[in-house]
Amino acid sequence: MILELDRDSHTPLYAQIAIQIRGMITGGALKVGDRLPANRELSKVLGVNRTTVNTAYEELLADGLIESHVGRGTFISAIPSPPRRSWIKEPAPPPPIQWGPMLAGRKPDQWLSGMPRNLPAAEAVSLAFALPSPELFPIEEFRRSVDRVLRKEGSALLDHGSAAGYRPLREYVAQQASLSGRAVAPEQVLITSGCQQALSLIRQVLVRPGDEVIFETPTYPGALSVFCGYETKYSCIPVNEGGIDLVLLEEALAQRRPRLIYTIPSFHNPTGVTMDLASRRKLLDLALKYRVPIVEDDIYGELRYDGPSLPSLKALDEYGVVIYINSFSKIGFPGIRVGWIIADKTVIDALTVTKRANDLHTTLLSQAAIFEFSRRGLLAKHVKRIKKTYANRRDVMLSALEKYFPEEATWTHPEGGLSIWVTLPESINANQILIESMEKGVIFSPGEHFHANLSPANNMRLAFSTTNAQSIEESIKRLGAILKARIGALRKQDGGHGFEALRALV
Repeated sequence: MILELDRDSHTPLYAQIAIQIRGMITGGALKVGDRLPANRELSKVLGVNRTTVNTAYEELLADGLIESHVGRGTFISAIPSPPRRSWIKEPAPPPPIQWGPMLAGRKPDQWLSGMPRNLPAAEAVSLAFALPSPELFPIEEFRRSVDRVLRKEGSALLDHGSAAGYRPLREYVAQQASLSGRAVAPEQVLITSGCQQALSLIRQVLVRPGDEVIFETPTYPGALSVFCGYETKYSCIPVNEGGIDLVLLEEALAQRRPRLIYTIPSFHNPTGVTMDLASRRKLLDLALKYRVPIVEDDIYGELRYDGPSLPSLKALDEYGVVIYINSFSKIGFPGIRVGWIIADKTVIDALTVTKRANDLHTTLLSQAAIFEFSRRGLLAKHVKRIKKTYANRRDVMLSALEKYFPEEATWTHPEGGLSIWVTLPESINANQILIESMEKGVIFSPGEHFHANLSPANNMRLAFSTTNAQSIEESIKRLGAILKARIGALRKQDGGHGFEALRALV
């Protein structure tokens, strides 16, 4: 089977492959039962990555022209029917409805939807997602919590509930928040379906068309997907080793009056850096001076492995300028979708009205179950266990980076959280590295997904939480070999001069 690809064509490579194979089937060059080359084999012959070939095969599979059998391969299964000829002119069918113009001007979400999702093989290792490890879920303990609340409250938990949330859980969240020394009442708590809904509600209530929102850059892609667009303006303030750059932030605040400041001060996603106490107080002073609320995302706050504990911005907030969001997704179970917002009661009341219009309320069963699980001390026990495991995995990754990565690369050393931020030489494109690493069975998140606009292409986020120590070591070894080979090739191209200058700077 001979295929020719035009790399200058506007037709994607996978589509060219699918079109040519379809033509061979129609023309009789390929017959029912003929075996197609394996993905890996054809990708090597054509000089493309396996994802391209796999996408082409998926097109043909959707058309019913081929079928795949695990262990056997991919075979031609059908011949396209020739167009029916008739002397009688049949009426043309009505054109399909065009949905695009009806979608209210929504632009595609290039952040969350752009994150790498598909693995090239079952044995691949994913360092892409900063999520809890499912293998550490205390399934039996949580099941017993669900059983207890169902026996106790039964049908009430399967009925409609308060938009503000399950009252005992709101009281529990308020009680835990008050332990920091700043009293929080249950009326200042709104239960949400995770932090993502919390951000969406905040945007709906507080951000009007034409308003400006300030982000850190890089930042959480889910926040970008909520706030960027919808006729909203935004400014991006860089993150340094101490968190958001407060000098540049004050310049932005003095020049404009943004609606909100969104920040992740503890174990920042994706960089892993933590804002020190003095910087936290300075940020609060700036917010108060310029009358701009802060949305504090503290979803990683409890995942500290070493270093001194720091109070949240909300715990330091004397004037109610902080809107605090958190969730059980990183310390418990992301699938139950239970989070919360803590803010001034006036803000919570407005958010509650909007939540009621969005989804009536968060599922009562999930709220009651996580409350029972927490009330009995099982959540604290679980957090203690996962912190020990994640700290070990972080240390394994840091050690492997020192051992296998090229000396031109640098990375953060987070005291907590679930990921490490790597900076490569400027001449290295992380997206190109990802294509090659997928072939080697390793996937990660390129840095571009964490920026609202044009971004440097030489960053990668490596998450360590969902992968065991042995797999972390092996995956970093493979990535290191790819990077060293790429840097070696570039060094040969420029005679080594550029990289010698770079090494002097590192």
